[in-house]
Amino acid sequence: MQAFLEFLGGGLVQFGWVGLLVYFLIATQLTIFSVTLYLHRSQAHRGVDFHPVLAHFFRFWTWLTTSMITKEWAAIHRKHHAKCETEEDPHSPMHKGIKMVFWRGVELYREARTDRESIEKYGKGCPDDFIERKLYTPHATMGPTLLLFISFALFGLPGVAMWALQMAWIPFWAAGVVNGLGHWWGYRNF
Repeated sequence: MQAFLEFLGGGLVQFGWVGLLVYFLIATQLTIFSVTLYLHRSQAHRGVDFHPVLAHFFRFWTWLTTSMITKEWAAIHRKHHAKCETEEDPHSPMHKGIKMVFWRGVELYREARTDRESIEKYGKGCPDDFIERKLYTPHATMGPTLLLFISFALFGLPGVAMWALQMAWIPFWAAGVVNGLGHWWGYRNF
């Protein structure tokens, strides 16, 4: 019973709070890099090309930590720029409302994913290889589910709490703060 309680309290690694904090900061920073550098700069805007190994790491990490599909994310973002602050903008706080974009941005993303015509139109040039077709796209939710099990195994119940924070990190900061508040309060289309 004691071993079980120790496992629940700290998992396989038994990190203290400093170790947990360091892991959390590294993991969330990798997620931020994956979204901002890979999905945004590389895939949506084609502003940078990464070495194939690094590009695949970013694809894997976004699948594991966000369940976002590269082609869908890039297409939705490209459409957002093409139709910015119009009725067709998938996440315009001017048309959807700041509360909707800030608190329910994930729902707007999921809704935009169902517009397959737009995904095909705006998603050109994104990865379409074997692993994308057989794992990442059809099993998008498997990534965060796998991360939950890994987090629990490594860190016990604190790992579950960190996983929950990781799941909220990108929706809150990227969708809510950057897209929501940024466009609502300070966006200028030059």
